[in-house]
Amino acid sequence: MDRFTEPQMRPPQEAHSLLLRATQGCTYNKCRFCYVSRGYPFLAVTNEELARKAERARPFFPSTTPIYLTGSNPFALPFSRLASWIAVLRTSFPRFARLSMQARIGDIAAKSDEELARLAGLGLTHLYIGTENGNDAVLALMDKGHTAEDIVRELGRLDKAGITYTNFYILGMGGKGRGVESGLATARMFNRVHPARITTTGLTIFSNTPLSDMALKGAFVEAGEREKIEELRAFLGELCIDTFYDGIHYLNPLNFRFRVGDEGARAEALREMDDVLASMSDEELELMVGRKHMHSL
Repeated sequence: MDRFTEPQMRPPQEAHSLLLRATQGCTYNKCRFCYVSRGYPFLAVTNEELARKAERARPFFPSTTPIYLTGSNPFALPFSRLASWIAVLRTSFPRFARLSMQARIGDIAAKSDEELARLAGLGLTHLYIGTENGNDAVLALMDKGHTAEDIVRELGRLDKAGITYTNFYILGMGGKGRGVESGLATARMFNRVHPARITTTGLTIFSNTPLSDMALKGAFVEAGEREKIEELRAFLGELCIDTFYDGIHYLNPLNFRFRVGDEGARAEALREMDDVLASMSDEELELMVGRKHMHSL
């Protein structure tokens, strides 16, 4: 029987990659909004387990396949463990296109510049990172365990090492009244680094999380859909780096996908948000998004 019981998840961008279990659980597991790994002890595959899974998949994927190692933050493991995993994967897929996984900001900070560069050279070339927001007050409210300056510093180290990254940003994470300021702060933070992709979701309060308890006690008041859209508009209006914005996740209040450097596409998205905000009441926006009926994955 498999000792791992947590369902495997992947970013939408890894739909055509080979998915292999790396870890379950989260080494941090304190983010107040997160439901994903609660109740699951942290476990990591052994080299032997990974080798068996990779070898079983080998007949069904080309030797050049991209590989995504699943888990909330496999990058938390030390350099030696990650390097040994890469060696195992090279046995079954000697020319894999890239290796990617999830990471926390603290996981990056725990590795030296030399270790990051060596991992990139071995083929670990992309990370998915839950940065979530650029507003320090909001990051503290959700107990993210890092600040905006921590984010800028560690992403800058990835840039130097040659590891690309996708960043996650949660609209409405600050609660009612913090939308626009969070959008502007987050854009200004990202303008200092070089994410390959930024993907957003709208904050949704799921049961069995500390945030759910906070909301029930009145310690957190959820932002409405209008404010989430206003936050997104402020963010996209302020963002000025060449990156790809990917906002098609079902938890977003509105869905857009475009390269930020394409001014025509950005202008069209901003116009659409303005039209929605001007033409729909708060009640209509809430009904359109239907967040109260959304469920965790």
